[in-house]
Amino acid sequence: MIPAQGRQRGFSKQRDGTAQPDERMSAKPPGNQAGKQPGDPQAIRRRGEREEQARAAQGVDLEALLYDPSPGVLAAVLDNPRLNERHLTVLLARRDLPRETAAAIAQNKEWMKSYRLKAAAARHPRMPQHLAMAQLKYLYLFDLVGISTTAGVPAQVKRAAEDAILSQKEGIALGERTAMARRCSGRIAAALLGDADRRVVEVALGNPGLTGHAVAAAVVRESAFPHLAEAVERHQRWSVLREVRLALLRSRHLPLARLMGILGGLNRRDLADLAEDPRAPASLRSYVQRTLQAQRNPGTQSARKGL
Repeated sequence: MIPAQGRQRGFSKQRDGTAQPDERMSAKPPGNQAGKQPGDPQAIRRRGEREEQARAAQGVDLEALLYDPSPGVLAAVLDNPRLNERHLTVLLARRDLPRETAAAIAQNKEWMKSYRLKAAAARHPRMPQHLAMAQLKYLYLFDLVGISTTAGVPAQVKRAAEDAILSQKEGIALGERTAMARRCSGRIAAALLGDADRRVVEVALGNPGLTGHAVAAAVVRESAFPHLAEAVERHQRWSVLREVRLALLRSRHLPLARLMGILGGLNRRDLADLAEDPRAPASLRSYVQRTLQAQRNPGTQSARKGL
């Protein structure tokens, strides 16, 4: 057994009596794990050299620096006189591009004369919102559509792109409206349900971003065209949803025979609401009222016939 006064400093006693190095004494300080401190002169010098290289690089060396993770190196790359539109497009295609680098590109008025860079800046997920939205007024229709559906783009920028699309909707050609209905966001698809052309409406009903709530709201809108209710009533996806069926019953564009077919499956509360809703056709409300009266008086002939 090793006497306490004879133990070597930095060793601890084990069960078998042997002395082992004390981990608490031999462990290196956390800051020295890599052997370098944050202010290591060599690291600072190498970083400075790399930034100087970035300012003067050309050819493949410049191409490689476009993918550098360091914000400092990327800032130096932006100072390179050989940088052109193609290089800047590569930078803006990086989803991990630092926010400050993206902002520096968008704030350069000379670079932003390029339409290609305007579109890339507007859709970049790390671009400051005010800089992204400033580019929207310069963009063509389908670039706006792309921004409104691109994952990662801030919601405010997407909505601003949608607003820009809706502001010019009336002047968009039929072919472009049809193509847009297939690719656009759910909000734009909902607006296209009010289109005067049946083909646009039918394509918009197939838009994956469209919701049952939006379809129901479009159906009961006073300005809705008759072909909307007809298309929805035949649509495999929408015609089975309860909220859409209730909306169709309040449409004035379907014949009574078609409306009668939708009534099946409604509960008494739905029927009572329908009977009192002035938006529903008068003939349908009258029929529903008689049906409810017959249900309250089972002995009548109407009750025996049922719905």
